[in-house]
Amino acid sequence: MRALAEFIMRGRVRAVLITMVGIPLISPAALALVSLRRGGSDGLMVLAWALLPVITASMSGHMSPLMTGLAISHLGAVFCGALVLRSSRSWSAALVVLTAAAAAGILGTAHFSGGMLQSLLQAAEESGGGQVAQLQQIFGSEPLATGYLCWVSAITATLALVLGRYWQAMLYNPGGFRREFHLLRMPLPLAAAGMLVWVYCLLTQDYVFWGAVVAFPIMVAGIALMHWLVADKGWGRGPLVALYVMLVIAALPLAGFLCGLALIDSWIDIRGRFSKNR
Repeated sequence: MRALAEFIMRGRVRAVLITMVGIPLISPAALALVSLRRGGSDGLMVLAWALLPVITASMSGHMSPLMTGLAISHLGAVFCGALVLRSSRSWSAALVVLTAAAAAGILGTAHFSGGMLQSLLQAAEESGGGQVAQLQQIFGSEPLATGYLCWVSAITATLALVLGRYWQAMLYNPGGFRREFHLLRMPLPLAAAGMLVWVYCLLTQDYVFWGAVVAFPIMVAGIALMHWLVADKGWGRGPLVALYVMLVIAALPLAGFLCGLALIDSWIDIRGRFSKNR
């Protein structure tokens, strides 16, 4: 990982090449690294070159409007999150902006592609049609399909930003990423509002994933708190491995627990209380 990060930072051309290759997670993380370290102008240049093959493939008919929109949304969200994190040094602000940018990109894609659900069904039919019935069963409405893709987009963009920040700390500030991530804490009004919106959305089946999108920054704050607790207690990596396995198996129920934990932390400052009791 260090060798790859050093390769990216040796010059603009190398950063552009890594980003244009389109390797999942790695390419958007390269964009995040350049934007975090060198600022918006260099990051924008890398973003423009990364989008060039996407736009070219779309205009030539080799990429559907759905895939084009998803790619643009993903890279755009990573870029926006990196700029906010660089300027504010606040993970809470970066997560909110990144999530909002991902949601805006997906909504724009849904608008220009004729509807997210219809685009998904059309893509399934073109690939053989075997998954059409399954998709119709899983995503029974347009808001459900759009909300799900917004949620996935926010998750993948956040992973890329995290990797980019990790690379930056590894090269220029060893241990810095770990310290700042452990201290991630959402402002109480934001955490409370997010929880209220999510609880409301849980009562309406079509918007359950939209609630998860709104609560996503709070969930990440809950994950950060768990990382801090495990490190503070010296429990090793086992609990964190179990946490991420459970997030894959039962994402929404565990996300509710993490959001509740983050809300409590926003209210009473769990880290501060632990420090006072020592």
